[in-house]
Amino acid sequence: MKTRRIIYISIFAILTAIGARIAVPLPLVPFTLQTMFCMLAGLLLGPRYGAASQAFYMFMGLIGVPVFTGGGGLSSIFMPSFGYVVGFVACAWITGTITKKLSESGRIPRTRDYLAASLAGVAGVYIFGLLHLYLIVNFWMPGNGMPLMKVLSIGFLSTIAGDIIKAFLSSVIAIRIRKTLVFRGI
Repeated sequence: MKTRRIIYISIFAILTAIGARIAVPLPLVPFTLQTMFCMLAGLLLGPRYGAASQAFYMFMGLIGVPVFTGGGGLSSIFMPSFGYVVGFVACAWITGTITKKLSESGRIPRTRDYLAASLAGVAGVYIFGLLHLYLIVNFWMPGNGMPLMKVLSIGFLSTIAGDIIKAFLSSVIAIRIRKTLVFRGI
C-alpha cells in the first residue's frame, strides 16, 4: 500500500475520532461529526480505503484508545451505540462504492450525486446501529427492554435530520476538495 494511502486512511480515522469529541448535547443523543467524516472518507478515498479508515478508527477504540464518544476498550462492544461504529465502516464503503460507480461512468459528479451516495451510506449506519441498539437494550442490558418504536425514536428519529444536514455538507465539501485534485489516484 502506498504511503500516501496509509496517511489518508489514518487522517480520516483521526478525523472521525475528533468528530466524536465535537459533541453538541441534545436530549436523547448528542450531535457529533462522526458520520460526516465517514461520508467524506467514502467520497474522497473510495470504498476500500474509506472503509479501511473507519475500520482503523474502530480498531483503535477496541484496543483501548479513547476515540469513541463513550471512551474505548473491548467493553465498548456492549454499549448501545457500538452498532453505529460498525455502521461507519459500512457508510464509507457504500458511499465510496456509489461514488466510484459515478466516476467510472464518465459523468462528472455533482453535489446531488454525492448527496445520494452520502444518504445511502447513512442508511448503512442506521441499519447496523439500530439492529445493535435493539439487541443490546432488549437482550443484554437489565430491565424490561425497549419496544421497537422507542428504539427507532431514540436511534433514528432523533438524529436523522442532523445526518441529512451532514450528508449535504459532506457533498459540498467533497465536490470542492475533488476540484483540487488532492485525492487523485487514491
